[in-house]
Amino acid sequence: MNASEVPQRTVVRLFPDYGDTVLWLDVPIEYSLTGLTEGLVHELRDWEQFYYDSLARDFTWTSEGRAAKYTAEGLRLAQRVADELGDGYEVEFKPYGDNVQARRFHGTKAPNAIAVAAFDALAAAAHAEKERISRALAAHPPGEGTGWFATAPRSGSVFRPTRAEEE
Repeated sequence: MNASEVPQRTVVRLFPDYGDTVLWLDVPIEYSLTGLTEGLVHELRDWEQFYYDSLARDFTWTSEGRAAKYTAEGLRLAQRVADELGDGYEVEFKPYGDNVQARRFHGTKAPNAIAVAAFDALAAAAHAEKERISRALAAHPPGEGTGWFATAPRSGSVFRPTRAEEE
């Protein structure tokens, strides 16, 4: 099998961002849809709350110790999620710090079959949505696909500003 035949792993990103979850595909993933074990979901929620509690009003860390704890716990949790998702997934987490590269984690234990099935369905739905939007945008003649527009996720309708609104 050459490099082009190696199956691509789906990347799950792990980060807090006011989405009521720290798990992201292209969009935030609700914990109730993940199939992850209850204990892991509880730890993810606690880590997210620790993050918010560790930020000052100007979104800086209240202490370097809290920033270090956030990173250490994020690394640990990224591996835990990867272990539950198995070989078909990579979990990406970017540790806190300047010029720090994101790290990707792969499962090292027997996966949680319920979580794998749930994420397979979520990844398939996200891929189908990307394809649907691509087809909707490709259906417009050249020149109409540029500029400001919005796409309604459920209907696929594309909304463009009128000339008066653009100026």
